[in-house]
Amino acid sequence: MRLRDEQSDEIGGREDIMKILFVCTGNTCRSPLAQAITQKALDNENIDAECESAGLFCGYGEEVSENSRKIIQERGIFYTHQSRPVTQPLLDSSDMVICMTSPHKEALAPYGPAEKLFEAKDLTGEEIDDPYGKDIEAYRACAAKLDKLARAVVEKVRKDGNGGKNA
Repeated sequence: MRLRDEQSDEIGGREDIMKILFVCTGNTCRSPLAQAITQKALDNENIDAECESAGLFCGYGEEVSENSRKIIQERGIFYTHQSRPVTQPLLDSSDMVICMTSPHKEALAPYGPAEKLFEAKDLTGEEIDDPYGKDIEAYRACAAKLDKLARAVVEKVRKDGNGGKNA
């Protein structure tokens, strides 16, 4: 796999806050859900961090999947999304990169420092299976796993002192 090297793909925003990138395959189901759920969890805990998402095998501009959108709406989260691929600048500007499965992490291993590359399983004990093409109940099950991941991220950011960004 070869990453695109597009300079405009850094995670934006303030320099002094932790930047967390969620990665899945197509950036229309799992990683956007992880981004929305985790950002809400961080915001609810008044933790200054910024979540983004990207995919290993996707293009730019796809909307979030219909069932992911439904889950996000059911939770009352305001969220807009357009897919984008993982790029080197996006990896470089992230403090934590959280992959949904071990193959995602293995694909990114050559491109970023190991200390900031995680698999969901590293944090929760389980991979986040792809609900793509399945019914809403599969998406709800995925979201339940992502709730657990969001709690683990909140605890990790707290434990690590917000990545040293607000010290």
